[in-house]
Amino acid sequence: MRNALQRARRWLGQLLAIKFVRDTIALQAGNLFGIAVGVVASIILVRGLGSAQYGLYSLMLTMYGLLMTLNLTGLGPSATTQISEAVAAGNRAETARVMAYYLQMSAGVALVATALALPFGPAVAARSYDERSIGVLLQIYIVTLFFTPVQNLVLTILKSTRSMQAFTVFENVTAVLDALLILGAILLDGTAWGVVIARVLGAVAGALLSLGVYAWLQRRHPVTLPALGEVARALRTTSPRPYWRFGFQLALDKNISQLYTLLPLQMLGMWATPQAAGYLRMALSALERPALFFSGILVNMSVQVPADYGRRDYVRLRANFLRVLRWIIPLSIAVFGTFSLLAPLLVPLVYGEDYRPAVPAIIVLGVYGTVTGIGGIFGPLYRSLRIMREILLVKVAALAVASLPAIVLIRAWDTVGGAWSINVYYIVSVALTIAVTWPRVGALVRQAAQEAPASR
Repeated sequence: MRNALQRARRWLGQLLAIKFVRDTIALQAGNLFGIAVGVVASIILVRGLGSAQYGLYSLMLTMYGLLMTLNLTGLGPSATTQISEAVAAGNRAETARVMAYYLQMSAGVALVATALALPFGPAVAARSYDERSIGVLLQIYIVTLFFTPVQNLVLTILKSTRSMQAFTVFENVTAVLDALLILGAILLDGTAWGVVIARVLGAVAGALLSLGVYAWLQRRHPVTLPALGEVARALRTTSPRPYWRFGFQLALDKNISQLYTLLPLQMLGMWATPQAAGYLRMALSALERPALFFSGILVNMSVQVPADYGRRDYVRLRANFLRVLRWIIPLSIAVFGTFSLLAPLLVPLVYGEDYRPAVPAIIVLGVYGTVTGIGGIFGPLYRSLRIMREILLVKVAALAVASLPAIVLIRAWDTVGGAWSINVYYIVSVALTIAVTWPRVGALVRQAAQEAPASR
């Protein structure tokens, strides 16, 4: 027994000696804390506003979400990939250019959204909801678009420099600050207007804090990170031309992938009942909970893969990727398998007896959870390899191949058929993605092996 404990302790020590593991644990712990803060903030918001004011706030967010569907810049994943590569390669000038491009495009999105919300927001809200004030709330909320990109950019740079503990602390500090401002708005005002103003103040405060965090981070990484003055100069000189296409392709990739769940929901609404579609949406929402176990791994992979690629260390890239893949396959099966087994007990307790008919869909969607848990780590890989054209063709091919079986399944089994159709879409998509992506890694490793003797 003692020997077994010693071996376990030694194995744990070796595991924690790996920076990727330590970073993943820090990210996961921070994510759990962030979820707790989000739940508390949500309860404060819902109970503090009451149904009428919360309804106004929710409809304003709906209008905002619809407006943001016009944003096809793909800034989040593209900036993470490009900044991680530049930082890993020690290319300070390229890091400044990518940061400048991010701020340029974010300002462009904010200006376009403002240009649409100011003249049309109240009129659209009046026509859609018979409530002009929702559009006015949107006009105020749009101000956040001028400040939140600064915070998001600094969070991206914290990830790219592998400062995961600082990333976790800063992300949660701003989340707590946002929750406190919302609480203050509820206590002082108790209306949607106060909450929207609190969100604007939170965005401004987050941007100001971000400047201080970046100045601290730049002092820690003076070789790879540009000073704020260099970024300001790059804002005037950087052309979007080398960067916009990649971001646009990533936005298309995301939008096509969303169709894998939206189309089955739409088909259920057309050929079954709204209630059947509601059960499937609830099942998809329930699967988001176990997916949180993978958030730390996915965030870490989103910067680790581009970093290895930026250093042109393809052997290490493949080794790191395979190491994570060997862990994530059994983890995905265990987590989503367990959740599927517990669903008949959990769903009535958490959601009520009315949602018991959603249980079979949750069990079936355990396949979807497992497949996306495994397939999710291939996203950073194909983004780094710059094979977006091939990936977009793969995503469209998956739509074409899986749509007919999806129709047959939904026609035959309603909600459960919708769940199986989502499984089919993702199984085809992930299988084709792996078939296109993984041989490219092998080719890069072979190329590096051939070039190594020539360089000696």
